[in-house]
Amino acid sequence: MASLRNPKITFLWHPGTKDIFSGYGLVLGPGHLVGLVMVDRPEPVDPAWLAVIEQTFGSYQLVAMTGSGERGLVCQMLIAQESTQYLRVLPYPRIGALRDALLPLLGELPIVTLALTWSPENHCWVSQIVDPRVPLFPLGIVVGTEGAVRALEEAGQGPQEFLDRHVHGDWGELPDADKRENDYSVQYGFRIHSAYTTSAGERIWVITEADRSATTFLLPEEY
Repeated sequence: MASLRNPKITFLWHPGTKDIFSGYGLVLGPGHLVGLVMVDRPEPVDPAWLAVIEQTFGSYQLVAMTGSGERGLVCQMLIAQESTQYLRVLPYPRIGALRDALLPLLGELPIVTLALTWSPENHCWVSQIVDPRVPLFPLGIVVGTEGAVRALEEAGQGPQEFLDRHVHGDWGELPDADKRENDYSVQYGFRIHSAYTTSAGERIWVITEADRSATTFLLPEEY
């Protein structure tokens, strides 16, 4: 996994070409980038599509990517596992400056998120909007340990507010490395772990199993 102190920049390469690409970004984790996706090529972006982006995420940002003014959408990119082989470091002449221009995105990741797949049939990268209102994964049966149930009762909180955060990718109070591991686990089917603090100040964990059969509330000492 790339270090966020010196993040690697990679391109959405078009296989079979020398250096044609549809976007680029800093590597946050396996198959997870933050950067720009070209939207004005081969023709200007459809305003109706931008309207859907705005309706879904509330706002968006377009940035010029070429000298002729073709623009890219600032976003997070989730690359399909079968397409990660087409993420390449290309011989871009000012790649250092390009990487430095993207670094501020690490301070506050853009909410706009696209799932991207290379389409061999269409010879292009195909995007799909990742709606933040849609659960990222199934929870299965929701259960709680005795300690977790007591902690929620003492705080006067129900499990749903934490489940909503968990299933929409708000991993709570985890180190950045663990959050990136969760992003990877959502894509590739591994166990997902979130950590929160109740209004009474007690730490609580939420864990969804890799097969998505169950989600458990528990205290850290009960793990």
